[in-house]
Amino acid sequence: MKYLFLCILLAPSFVVAQKRLPVIKANSPKAFIIEGEDDRRNWHLNPETNPDVYTVTKSVKAKWIKFYTDIDSIKVKIKQGEQVDFIVLLNGKDTCYTRIESQSIKDYSQQRPETHDTIPFTLTEFNNIKVKAILNKVDTLDLKFDSGTTGLLLTEDAIKNKTHVSLSQSLKADKTLQIGNLTWDSLPVYPVVLSGQGTDGRFGWDLFDGKIVEIDYDKNIFIVHSRLSKIDKQYSRFDIEYTHTLFCIQAELQVKDKKYRNRFLFDNGYQRTIMLDTVLMQEQNYPKDLEVIKKVILKNGQGKEVPVLTVNNERLNLGKEVLLNIPVQLLATANPARFKTHILGNEVLKRFNTILDFQKNYVYLKPNTLINQPYQEAKKKDS
Repeated sequence: MKYLFLCILLAPSFVVAQKRLPVIKANSPKAFIIEGEDDRRNWHLNPETNPDVYTVTKSVKAKWIKFYTDIDSIKVKIKQGEQVDFIVLLNGKDTCYTRIESQSIKDYSQQRPETHDTIPFTLTEFNNIKVKAILNKVDTLDLKFDSGTTGLLLTEDAIKNKTHVSLSQSLKADKTLQIGNLTWDSLPVYPVVLSGQGTDGRFGWDLFDGKIVEIDYDKNIFIVHSRLSKIDKQYSRFDIEYTHTLFCIQAELQVKDKKYRNRFLFDNGYQRTIMLDTVLMQEQNYPKDLEVIKKVILKNGQGKEVPVLTVNNERLNLGKEVLLNIPVQLLATANPARFKTHILGNEVLKRFNTILDFQKNYVYLKPNTLINQPYQEAKKKDS
């Protein structure tokens, strides 16, 4: 395969710049895109969409994007706010106008006056962060904040029985969501089968992009800041790695003095401790003979059953903090995140008051009053 290297912003209009656009070829509509080193997404060529746009995951730095067809490829470097256009010629006759774009980074730190909106929440027995919300100014809902997702998702049952929204019109981007004093307009609603127990749906981290979210589990409050000038030195700081529209941090598992450092999806929507990625475990030769605590069957957001083993891991090194004898989950199937990452859930994360800085792109964690609470998974139970 060959690469075409593009490091400049090409003309945004296909009409004006058609003759100058790079052209690659394809014999199949199936293609794929790789962001950075190995973050892969499938792509389907569509000559009827002009342009067919792929939006790059949030990145504070310029990023290499590689676009592969079955017989050809193109590689581009794209910065914040840029877009790159090219043509994929499918079967020698169908012209697929394609655009790769990187959205401008949101940042509300210069907003005046500053805003600091406090939102009360309930931490449920299932580790769900539950808040009251109003949809379209009339429908009151209980929603879960889920840092492992994006957008607004409601269960089909809630859409039918608790809202004035029809399933057929749910994806239309004309919904208004209010949480506390914060309001979002022009949102679609994505129907799902399940949400956290006692909730009607969930909303993702991207609703707060460009702001700073403080989660205080001691006081059961969210504070959404447009600007936060001072952060307690007792917090551990982690770089945010954005990938597949979500974000990860680095942490370290340890067994018998051997350390296994890798990225962890920051997912307070996952109710348990840590879901280990089978591919990463194989790559790092993670031990296969750890003590089995229990076997269970879980259901994902689509209602599919997933068999899970819980085993005892000796240490989790998380910034300045060490968690001992932490039960972790092993899947018998592929990672539900659909990319290589462990999943750090709210049975761990609730033990830390948290600051999510979506301006400077850091996560801050500080132990709270739940830090020594026994793990729900630690009790042995047969399947």
